[in-house]
Amino acid sequence: MHINLDFRGRWVDIFLNLLLIGILSTITLGLYAPWGYARWKRMVVSNTYFDNRPLQFDGSGGQAFVEFLIIGALSLITLGLYAILGFAGVRLLRWESAHTILPTGQRLEYRGSAIDLFFENFMLVLISSLTLGIYFFWGYTRLRRHIVTNTALDGEPLAFSGTGVQFLVVSLLNAVLTAITLGFYAILGFATIRQLRWDINSTLVPVPARSHAPMPVISPPISALAGGIPDMEQRVRPVGQVYSSAEPSDDR
Repeated sequence: MHINLDFRGRWVDIFLNLLLIGILSTITLGLYAPWGYARWKRMVVSNTYFDNRPLQFDGSGGQAFVEFLIIGALSLITLGLYAILGFAGVRLLRWESAHTILPTGQRLEYRGSAIDLFFENFMLVLISSLTLGIYFFWGYTRLRRHIVTNTALDGEPLAFSGTGVQFLVVSLLNAVLTAITLGFYAILGFATIRQLRWDINSTLVPVPARSHAPMPVISPPISALAGGIPDMEQRVRPVGQVYSSAEPSDDR
C-alpha cells in the first residue's frame, strides 16, 4: 500500500527563499550556493506531508559544501565526465534522500545508478530536440519516474503516478498565467508552487512499519495470579444496581 505525498508550501515561501538565496549567493560570489541549496531542500521537504504529518530534512549547508567540493574536484579531474555521465547527479540524489526523514523517523534511500540517470537525461535532450520540444513533457515525466522509483523506503521502492499529459497541462497553465501577469506569476513563485505540487503529489510512498519490534506482552501481577487480588469483573457492579449496606456472606 502506498500513500501520496502532499505539498503544502505557499508562494511566499518560494519567493522569499529564492530572493534570499539569490542575494546571498551574489554577495558571496557564489560561496553561499551550497547553503542556499540545503536551505531550499529544507523548505521543500518541511512543506511536504505524509499521512498528514510533515517530513524533515537534516542536511546542512556545510555538508552540501563538501558534496559540491567533491563533485567539483572529480569533475575537474575527469574533464567534466563525472558530471556529464551522471555520477554527480546520483551523488546529490543520494545525499538528499539520506537526509529526508519521514514522520516515522525512517530515511529514504536512493539506489539508482549513474549510467541509468545519464541515459534518461540523454534521451530527454535527444528526443526533445528531434521533436522540437514536444517530447520534453513526457521525457521529464519519465525522468521523474526514474528518480522516484529508484528511491526506496525500507527496501521498498516509491512510485510515481504523474503522466506526460498532466505535466503538459501544468506547464501550459504556468506559461499562460505568467504571460497574463507580465511575468509576476513566475517571479512571485506561483509557477514553482504549481510545479512542485505536481511533482510531489504524484509521488507515492509505501506505508512504513510503525514499529520493527512487536509490542511486549504485559503479564498480570504475580499477586493476581496467586489469587491475592480479586478478579476485576467480580469487582465491577452494573450501573444502577442497588446493594444492601451489608455484603452477603459467602458461607450461605
